[in-house]
Amino acid sequence: MKIKLKLIAVTTGALFYGLGVNAQDGEALFKQTCAACHTVGGGKLVGPDLQGVNKKRTEDWIVNFVKSAADFGAKDADAKAMIAEYGYPMPNQNLGEGDVKAIINYIAANSPTEEIATEGGAPAEEIVAEPADPALDPANASAEDIAFGLKLFSGENRLANGGPSCLTCHNVEHTDLIAGGLLAKDLTKVYERMGAAGLNGILSSPPFPAMNASYKDNPLTEKEIFQLSAFFSDASVNNIYQKQRAYNDNLLLYGGGGAFATIAIVIFFLFLERKRKCVKEDIYKRQTKAASSK
Repeated sequence: MKIKLKLIAVTTGALFYGLGVNAQDGEALFKQTCAACHTVGGGKLVGPDLQGVNKKRTEDWIVNFVKSAADFGAKDADAKAMIAEYGYPMPNQNLGEGDVKAIINYIAANSPTEEIATEGGAPAEEIVAEPADPALDPANASAEDIAFGLKLFSGENRLANGGPSCLTCHNVEHTDLIAGGLLAKDLTKVYERMGAAGLNGILSSPPFPAMNASYKDNPLTEKEIFQLSAFFSDASVNNIYQKQRAYNDNLLLYGGGGAFATIAIVIFFLFLERKRKCVKEDIYKRQTKAASSK
């Protein structure tokens, strides 16, 4: 009997210990891979609020979506609709099935199942968040911050921690910018799509594999994130007035004219070094001089 009781105690303890570790791992995984784009009860960020998602979707559905949203969206109508709503699929996460389930358990543990009531039984008052400081809203940034953000985007001003400029992979339609890279999404109206909170989440903790690899060891500072967001806000609002600087019409003139001038200069210097007399002229003169002296 004592042996059985001891076995039950050990098994129960191990079970609770395992649940504790699972919840703890889920929290760490959520903060590491999900928090840049999602909240649990904090409202929509880059992606949807995940509060109660464990009750809205089956565990298998969530696992398949997290592991490869694009592939799953080609098979599942709900996944396809969600991708269409947000404009692009969630990046594939390098997570195993057990990791995803740990995150689901964390979300479930932090999703309230019923309304909180006061001691007297009446519903608790709605918690209203204090309004953000308008001075910290990128939409209210100064002209200097917007201009500095543009230079950070283009690479004219280097990022403090040595990360690559945004223009390398992204494009923004702007009078003061040349066409940017095509590796990633056009960011002309990114502020309109994501807002300040979404941009802050992505720039603080990039969820996209290529972006994460680029800035993992070269993170953006809070000031740089604010200035880039200010530039994106201005670019989105004033997009109708912007005409991107293009060189297509002058490519033949600049490229052809420059190439022609370079070739002409090379030919000119080669012409100056041309041979002006016969190769054997010195020998000929020496021989004729010797012959005439006899």
